[in-house]
Amino acid sequence: MGQITGDHLIDISVGPAIHHLLLIFEFFKGITILECSDYCVNELEKWKTKESDCFDWTHALSIMEKLQGTSFKGEDIENTLRRKISHILKCDFTKENVTDPVVLPKADCVLSMFVLHVVSDDHNDYCRNLKKISCMLKLGGHLLLFGVFNGTYYTVGESKFHVLTSDEKSIKDDLREAGFTIEHLEVIESKTHNDTIDIEHVWLIKALKVNDVFV
Repeated sequence: MGQITGDHLIDISVGPAIHHLLLIFEFFKGITILECSDYCVNELEKWKTKESDCFDWTHALSIMEKLQGTSFKGEDIENTLRRKISHILKCDFTKENVTDPVVLPKADCVLSMFVLHVVSDDHNDYCRNLKKISCMLKLGGHLLLFGVFNGTYYTVGESKFHVLTSDEKSIKDDLREAGFTIEHLEVIESKTHNDTIDIEHVWLIKALKVNDVFV
């Protein structure tokens, strides 16, 4: 898809995870992570400060090593990522500025994995929230957006979470209205078929911000 680089990356994804940053963080000077719950913020803060009960990401680093076909020290990779993360903040999509009262500088890239399908109650809500993400980006910046087609729910332990359903045409239209032009779209059929998750396809979109929008 071509390399994306810049000064500032904003990550806003589902759950207190860092695995999706392992292959992209080296192309940015600084990273801000946004989370929708205090629990997720606290878990990531524990990992960043190397607390004894933080989550162990050795398995993700091992998979990354196999995919790249190289050998490296996972601890060095994690420590480099830790140094690049300048802020871990709570965000709230019911606010016009989701990080209020903090005002973030506009980013060169926003990486967002699945969060819009979880925080949006309906299609109109999804469109508003997508525009709020667009407002986080500079003109000429890139959005790396992950989502699902024909999904309804996923579970974590005993908790069940709604997933907003969508289709390819509506997502393309929504991105245009949010000021983006799509540079790449990739769709993968879900291979997980059990009671823990109901999703037909996972997709990735690389989009360029070409217009400013208003929420």
